[in-house]
Amino acid sequence: MHSSTPNTRREFLMAATVALPGIAALTMAATTSGDSRLIFSEGNVADLRLKNRLVRSATAENAWRATEMTEQGINLYRDLAGGGVGLIITGYMAVMPEGRSSDLQTRIDHDRFIAGLRRIPAVVHETSKDCKVVAQIGHTGMQTQVTEPVGPTITPWPSTKTRPRALTTREVQEIVASFAQAARRAKEAGFDGVQIHGAHGYLISSFLSPYTNTRTDQYSGSTEKRAAIVREIVEKARKLVGPDFPILIKMNCDDLVEGGIDIHSFPALANEIERAGVQAVEVSGNNPVREKISGDDDQSYFLKYAQKLALKVPVIVTGGNRSVERLEQIAKAGAPQFFGFARPLIREPGLPARWKEGRGTPEATCISCNRCIRGFAKGMFTRCHVTELNL
Repeated sequence: MHSSTPNTRREFLMAATVALPGIAALTMAATTSGDSRLIFSEGNVADLRLKNRLVRSATAENAWRATEMTEQGINLYRDLAGGGVGLIITGYMAVMPEGRSSDLQTRIDHDRFIAGLRRIPAVVHETSKDCKVVAQIGHTGMQTQVTEPVGPTITPWPSTKTRPRALTTREVQEIVASFAQAARRAKEAGFDGVQIHGAHGYLISSFLSPYTNTRTDQYSGSTEKRAAIVREIVEKARKLVGPDFPILIKMNCDDLVEGGIDIHSFPALANEIERAGVQAVEVSGNNPVREKISGDDDQSYFLKYAQKLALKVPVIVTGGNRSVERLEQIAKAGAPQFFGFARPLIREPGLPARWKEGRGTPEATCISCNRCIRGFAKGMFTRCHVTELNL
């Protein structure tokens, strides 16, 4: 009797493509590579061709001194590039002196920093020719330890409680220009793109949120007006970096406060951000570092928000991604197709390579204890403080 059941892996994947036409190209890429798993297939974020679907989500390093990064910081990027991740997004870089969160934050607010910044993409590309690195650029807003707290209005985030000074319209326009110049410096330094930090309650996040942004000028009101600051950043940056330099954004899907962005308003905001010209959206939230992640229900905690989106640009979901098997299931379902990691790669920068090679557990060894984050708040280099791994 002739069986209609696919009897080879390729036939199975082709059958799955019929059921999920949105992943046809991804499926074909998987069947022609050495690994048939979808998360290890090639994919595009903007004009960047990535070797897999695993993204190192931006993680502050606390490694900047004067005009360059310390050797410890450079070694961190060497380890990440050699660890098998497809795309590295750097820790956030200050676009202006007034936008720093601390004295140890990486800076991109003046041309004198370009030479020191060049070492980051240089070590990444030297270590792995097919690993891409994007510079995250941001302004800390009201969450600063060293400068005056500012925001779109005087409304503070409940978690911050620091009442900021409301920016004038002219100051907002100066900040927009600073972001554009930061993008230019990133390109000159050799980065493969930039990501605007629009999450976690920092300045751009505060403009995007109806909770903190009740201004009366052109930067507030409708969803379109709240997204105006991003649209202007992209427009000004494009004039400096040209049409082919990728511009991404990281944004909150949930402000975790009544009257802020939530699962119902997020899709409309994301649509507006896409229209602003960004080329990929990374989905995060105002509490990106949840603890006690164990079972499937605790993992990938921003996934349900990402699945609400219907964007033409790629979507990266970060937050609680811990199991290679679960991520493969999500990828097979069709969306999203890119996954961000922060804390797991602090503990285990070689996690993507280990997963691809089938070594050890399918779970990340990070226990989500947040000791790395607490150490950062004390001015320490961002590293795992848990016992040395024996992989």
